[in-house]
Amino acid sequence: MVESIAVILSAGGVALDLAALGDVPMARVVRAEFAWGERASCVAVTLAHECPSPELLAALRPWAAGRGWSVTVAPLQGGC
Repeated sequence: MVESIAVILSAGGVALDLAALGDVPMARVVRAEFAWGERASCVAVTLAHECPSPELLAALRPWAAGRGWSVTVAPLQGGC
């Protein structure tokens, strides 16, 4: 199991909160830090997963886009 960080941005999409992260594909949420503004919100999520980070990103992009969010992923130190 490796960990990556995903940064998710919502600018008018579905509400971005911990409950909204309950069905993250191919990973388990380890930690989440949220920031909310007047017109946008974001979260930095530490994800535990078994697949390579590029494969995780490929699964997260359509999941996030379906909610009106954008996402990027980076492996944490020692990740893949």
